[in-house]
Amino acid sequence: MSSRIRLLALIALACFAPAVFAQGYYSLPDSRPVRFYVMGGFNQPAGSANDILQGGWDVGFGVAFRQPGSPLALRLEVNYANNNATNALINQGQQQTGLQITGGYADLYWGTANAEYQFPIVPGINGYVVGGAGAYYTQISLTEFGYGYVCNPWWGYCYFGSGSAVVAQHDVTKFGWNAGLGVSFRLRGGTVLFVESRYNAVQMPQTFEFVPINIGVKF
Repeated sequence: MSSRIRLLALIALACFAPAVFAQGYYSLPDSRPVRFYVMGGFNQPAGSANDILQGGWDVGFGVAFRQPGSPLALRLEVNYANNNATNALINQGQQQTGLQITGGYADLYWGTANAEYQFPIVPGINGYVVGGAGAYYTQISLTEFGYGYVCNPWWGYCYFGSGSAVVAQHDVTKFGWNAGLGVSFRLRGGTVLFVESRYNAVQMPQTFEFVPINIGVKF
């Protein structure tokens, strides 16, 4: 994992940990067998993916199942991330298509089943390791900016307009896996705030790698 990714994870922890302490915490074990959660944050491509995609954003939601008091949990998740293309990918697209490519982006969707193992740090604060596997759908689109005469099919009027149109697209669904670390903070009322970072690897001819750094809330 690059030093940039580690630095971003440390900044996230430094920014949000004081706010959690200010609200108070509890040392009671988690007595809820089912928790729903949402999360979101920064998505950093890694490896060869870092050459074609810029840093972007991601969101996700899931459900965690745990025997009360047990350190083990099963997490089922669905996630989405969006990253813009780098100049290197835009130039490559121009060479391969012969078109005036002006932009591009990647849409990433994945659903995974994950195991989580929690361990106490101090009362009210737990660390955990998490990892799992699932299906990853990746779609990369290249766009061209242009002008033209556009007709609205619903309202029946036409006008001269401009915008970006998708001129090249590639998508694939592959098996992938993830592994990472996190810290969770118990708040008043039983809500849990967590910060985590996970390495994801999608099994393509050249492994597609990315590392989301997320902040989330479990209910």
